[in-house]
Amino acid sequence: MASVRAIAAQLNVSPATVSRVLNNHPDVDEATRERVLSRINELGYVPRIGRRITNVIALAYPDEPVRSEYGAFEPALLSGIMRGLEEQQFDLKLLSIRRDKSPDETYTQFFIRKGIRGVILRCFRNNRSTICRIAAEGFPSLVVAAEFDEPEVNFIRADSYPSSRQAVEHLLSLGHRRIALAMHNVPDSDHADRRRAYDDALYCAGIKLDPALVMELPASLSSGEQVLDTMIGLDDPATAIFATNPMTTLGIMRRAQERGIDVPAQMSVVGVDDSDVRTHVWPRLSAVTQDASALGLEAALWLTQAITTNKSRAACRRTIATSFEVNGTTGPVAAKSARRPRGSAEKHRESAS
Repeated sequence: MASVRAIAAQLNVSPATVSRVLNNHPDVDEATRERVLSRINELGYVPRIGRRITNVIALAYPDEPVRSEYGAFEPALLSGIMRGLEEQQFDLKLLSIRRDKSPDETYTQFFIRKGIRGVILRCFRNNRSTICRIAAEGFPSLVVAAEFDEPEVNFIRADSYPSSRQAVEHLLSLGHRRIALAMHNVPDSDHADRRRAYDDALYCAGIKLDPALVMELPASLSSGEQVLDTMIGLDDPATAIFATNPMTTLGIMRRAQERGIDVPAQMSVVGVDDSDVRTHVWPRLSAVTQDASALGLEAALWLTQAITTNKSRAACRRTIATSFEVNGTTGPVAAKSARRPRGSAEKHRESAS
């Protein structure tokens, strides 16, 4: 394991200079700071705490941490990461970059200060620039569930486009032409893939996109309820719904039950499942399935191996396929579509006329 003195000797600087860089001291010129940080990353240097070298990986969120409406993806991802770290005898720390990083320190200095040897990053569209800057510094890092064109960014992701398109084409094959899309409004590549699959499947089937059938809203049970109420309230109601988040899907299913709408006889429903949510509803949910636990496991194994073998600059650009599972919530288009029950005011107007 590299030491401050060894790094100093290799760069022909004093150990005090290396120490100043590690502690983000202002009395170091920028060129020297970059040379020291680069060498630190190349050697996999980590500070000693007492006499023990830290073996800590961080799961880091560049912006706000995960929220409950993200559904089962985050717990499943975390479970996989923990299994991978256990195999290599590493520990895990949850880290908020926005909250804890000082503006005047580099990301490498921040991670070293936190006792971190490598970082698994969650990415949404509005923090991609932060992740690129972390990767450019050369600190051992890997993005999970997102794809990057930048060659220095390591990532592992699930490609849900083919399975999502297969799901929409399955509904088309059952005779559905009024297919709604319930989109999670978090701007990440997974949901962008599912939107693109929906658009492409309709286009290839010669069906013009109806904006009234597309809703983007936070993923939650209440959002799912709102989606169903809106879609059966249209003059030409939807006969099927493709929901891109498990929580929204569960809200749709619950609202259908409250409304007395038979799934799939009156409304077909396809969801996305990151774990085993599809087995906890009746009928069992037809779903695009991705194994978030496998993503976490593979991310942890790659990163810990890269660190322990000093190959953190080796590229990881892996894509894991998802699948489409047909179960009990999809069926042929109904002869009579589901409609929202009319309120008393509507009934009164009809009787008055």
